[in-house]
Amino acid sequence: MGTKEDSATRERKALRYSLVVATALAVLAAFWGWISQSQVILLDGVYALIGMVLTALSLRVSRIADSGPTARFPFGKEALIPVVIAVQGMALLATLAYAAVEAVRVILAGGADVTAGSLVAYGAVSAVVSIIIWRYVGQVDRTSDLLVAEARQWGASAAFSALVAVGAVVAMILGRTDFSDADRYVDSVLVLLGCALLVPQPYALLRTALIELLEGAPGEIVQARVHEAITAVRDEFGLDEPTLTMSKVGRKLYIEATFMVAPHSWDIDGEDAVRRSFANSLADLPYEPWLNIELTTDPALML
Repeated sequence: MGTKEDSATRERKALRYSLVVATALAVLAAFWGWISQSQVILLDGVYALIGMVLTALSLRVSRIADSGPTARFPFGKEALIPVVIAVQGMALLATLAYAAVEAVRVILAGGADVTAGSLVAYGAVSAVVSIIIWRYVGQVDRTSDLLVAEARQWGASAAFSALVAVGAVVAMILGRTDFSDADRYVDSVLVLLGCALLVPQPYALLRTALIELLEGAPGEIVQARVHEAITAVRDEFGLDEPTLTMSKVGRKLYIEATFMVAPHSWDIDGEDAVRRSFANSLADLPYEPWLNIELTTDPALML
């Protein structure tokens, strides 16, 4: 899996690449949307612009979170990561809500003329670029919450751009039929469809952030890795199954395990050996484990 330091370096490198491409797409969409007077392209541009700002914020937070504990923040600043992810979710959700309201207003006003060929061209270009960056960011480090959130944005952007291109083709077909007047509504209808398509993404971001802010358990893969380490320690020292709790905030992994042992059978040196063995078993995780490993003879002290 690599060390926490390697993961942090890959994370920031990927975020920088993402920021550059997001900036280019935001400028392209704003210019293209203004020229073509297309709501759906302008929405994509605004979405990309907000994504660009949030990517810059994620990059900054990645550096801050990696700076380590201080006297004022003895547990570090990893909690900033779920906070930023929550901000991403709320900002994108607000953007989609505004776009949907505006699309309904245009439809009620009788629609708007938009060149379908322009929509096809923009949708194709944006979809191809978004797919490339989505695949790149998604494969860099699947353990990074910031990169997972970034990949979700690019995946949603790719799907949205593809929807624009397909919808524009439909508009071109309608223009050659008895329903030619319907093409005035295609742009706004695409906005509404795009909003419906993109809503799950900010919802997923908010859900992920809320779980971490409420100190929820980490994902199944991380839990499985911790249980493997527990099994290795038990086999090495002949210990019973411990009571175990764990949670994750950013790249910090909190683990508390209490083993029940027989009276007068262990000393402090032995307990330290268990702690060292457990820490070594988790050394390859791309997280910073904060361990509280205890041996007790009193059932009342079990977690």
